[in-house]
Amino acid sequence: MTEQAARNWLSSHDGAIPALEVHHRRALEVLEDHTCTIADLADVISLDPGMSVSVYREVNGKLHRSGKTFVDSIHSALGLLGDSAIADLVLQHKVLNETHPDALRRQSYHQLLSRSYHLRAQLDRFVSFQGIRTVNEIRSAALLHNVGEFCACLFDHDQYQKYQEKFRSLGSDANSARPVFGFNFHELGRIYAEDCYLPDLVIESLDENIPTGRKARLIQLAADLSHQAEVGWYHSSMKATEEVCAAYLNQSLEGFEKHLQQVAIECARSSPFDDVMPAASRLIMLPDRDPPPKHPPAPITGSEAAGQQFENRVKALLGSNNPGQAHFMDLLLGHLHDDLHLNRVALLLLSPDGTKLGTRAGKGIDEHSPIRTLVIDITGAGLIRSLLPKSQALWIEPERYRRYEAALPGKFKSAFLHESFFLMSMHVSGRPVGLVYADRWRGINRLDKVTYIKFKSAILLTGRALTYCDRHKQQSTT
Repeated sequence: MTEQAARNWLSSHDGAIPALEVHHRRALEVLEDHTCTIADLADVISLDPGMSVSVYREVNGKLHRSGKTFVDSIHSALGLLGDSAIADLVLQHKVLNETHPDALRRQSYHQLLSRSYHLRAQLDRFVSFQGIRTVNEIRSAALLHNVGEFCACLFDHDQYQKYQEKFRSLGSDANSARPVFGFNFHELGRIYAEDCYLPDLVIESLDENIPTGRKARLIQLAADLSHQAEVGWYHSSMKATEEVCAAYLNQSLEGFEKHLQQVAIECARSSPFDDVMPAASRLIMLPDRDPPPKHPPAPITGSEAAGQQFENRVKALLGSNNPGQAHFMDLLLGHLHDDLHLNRVALLLLSPDGTKLGTRAGKGIDEHSPIRTLVIDITGAGLIRSLLPKSQALWIEPERYRRYEAALPGKFKSAFLHESFFLMSMHVSGRPVGLVYADRWRGINRLDKVTYIKFKSAILLTGRALTYCDRHKQQSTT
């Protein structure tokens, strides 16, 4: 299992994350300034992953041994330490410039922290949209969301450079660390977080499926967005991520994109680093700025072409006479099955009274399969029911299936009999109409992040097309 590979790696690459010199120096200044408070020091430490981990290890480690509940913010943690303990922790903490004198490794870590600060900046805006007032907990967890990648970068930089090469060639695929390390950074981060007694919200946000908690989900969304921005702002995966974020936050896509870009610019202006490429710098990297090719461009192939073809087919259907919901649904299922190579695809629609989900159509499903006659009462279907209020997706992997098994309806589990699948709710005119299920049952290839993004993007596009038809129909009858 990849989780065991992550444990093995961590056992042979154990070490403390050093503090950044700029934050360590500022923390020392606050300690020496008698007009400053514990809150002032917490504000500084909350910007530094290394010192944050040390504080949690010290405070939550003691709470764990005494059977007490962990603290979830640096501000709360420092309140439980005496003045001398706080001073010792800061004074004795290692600094990056001393522990890692090679400039290339420091630059990689600075770039990674630049992404983490961009994550926090976007998260602050998401939090304001959601009306969340207590921010110390969520901001502290957000800083440590990339803690697995921090470790890989600092403790095994040669391998991390190989990962970066794959990242640049594959795009922002979070699982592209597996071919290099044998695990992904979220798996490593969860293990490291447990070992260092980091807050539960850090671990929850590192779950690769949709968590039940709103704060963890907001961290995930901001993390996906900041990760996509490492490649650029105008590629299809970024657009799909923006659409998912906007839908979750109930924001119009056009206005939301402007918010995202403005936040990135503000974050770049306040960056403490002069050796990184902040996310905002990629805003000017428009296609028309590229030099003209010396040779004709190669034709687009693979899933990228399939995505463009699907969008064109949706637009063509919109331009036809009186397209029905069934036409769009059939187009969607065909795209997921034939273009994205998802072996089994099922459309489960809500009953008129909204109490049941039943299979209406599918692709790759055996004629006598119980999936075809599946009807689920959603009043007791915890996990499935939680997907319906907003346009949300879920990716279950075999390694995480046990965690969610109890929350899945028995009829659902017995019909599909599979532990790895995508599931997403579809909304039309702001109302849920059902769920789309997809897996690679008996397939050679596992589900992957790129396919997951394209799966979500296709369902969002279909929902928008149906919303357009719905509004057009309402206007024509008035």
